[in-house]
Amino acid sequence: MTLSDLVKSHLSRLLKPSNKGVDLAKDKWSEIAETFEESQADLSVSTFIHHFWLSRYDYITEKKLYKALRKRIKKDDAATFLDDLLKESKIYRQIYEPSYKKWKKDDLEIRDSLDAMNLFRIRQQLPLVLAVMRHYEDAALKPKHVKGLLAAVENFHFVFTAVTSQRSSGGISFMYASAAKNLHEASNLSDKIAALDALEKKLRTKIPGYAEFEAGFVELRYSSKMTKQKNLVRYTLSKICQRNSSGAPLDPDKLTIEHLTPENPAKTGALTDEQIASIGNLIVVDKALNNKLSNKTFADKKKILEKANIWIDPVILKATSWGAAEIESRARSLATEAYNKIWKV
Repeated sequence: MTLSDLVKSHLSRLLKPSNKGVDLAKDKWSEIAETFEESQADLSVSTFIHHFWLSRYDYITEKKLYKALRKRIKKDDAATFLDDLLKESKIYRQIYEPSYKKWKKDDLEIRDSLDAMNLFRIRQQLPLVLAVMRHYEDAALKPKHVKGLLAAVENFHFVFTAVTSQRSSGGISFMYASAAKNLHEASNLSDKIAALDALEKKLRTKIPGYAEFEAGFVELRYSSKMTKQKNLVRYTLSKICQRNSSGAPLDPDKLTIEHLTPENPAKTGALTDEQIASIGNLIVVDKALNNKLSNKTFADKKKILEKANIWIDPVILKATSWGAAEIESRARSLATEAYNKIWKV
């Protein structure tokens, strides 16, 4: 039996229906299952129960959880425990599938951080994020605290996971679960903020150094021949562009990746496929501007970009020609800005 089956059976025994034909526990469990089954994300009730537990109680593996849960959740606790599971199943789905929730305009930063974590395919942070989002739903943390913490986790994993591909030991999972438990147990706002601040300090001690980051960053690539990192490249360039622009937030899904030296240039052989796909050769623009740029020369593209109402980085603006040296220089320049400013924890 799965953990989900065991917990369902345990709660059913403790919450036997008082009226014939009315089984509230069964109905609530069915609602949890339905919430997950209807999701576009690949959600597991057993994994959710494990993350829910880690967000409140002692650190334990999923394998050993049922035994601990059976000891802790007695008849007097069962109804509240099930109600909390039901409520947080919806929050858990929002974390995996941010489009499930209708976000207020002021909270789009929260949605975007959750989207980024899904892009990075990370899972260790989920107990903490569940605890933070629970506090957000209950108004036990101010929006600025939630945004700040989720941005710190996003920034850390962009460097640690997405760019430098660090191997994540159990220590990272324990760190997040421990912070979640501390947040859950904190009795007032100042203690809750202290728990989040302590986690951010720990993240800073684990961040890889710049040399390692740059080595990974300049290897980011996208072209029609190298598609694996397309979404990561678009996210990266969109975020850099957004931080340097004023005005409305950019929607990465509405931006296209443009190659400064085209994928199919008139003069072939000047650049390798890797150089054309390099992040140093890429910008993000909307579809209309993308069509204008088309397969034009760098000089013509630069003139169009200078007239367009978008931020263009200094390396492009200063360049009089565009080749391998400029592409490498720009990739390193973007890496410096990314590490020191955009994704700083």
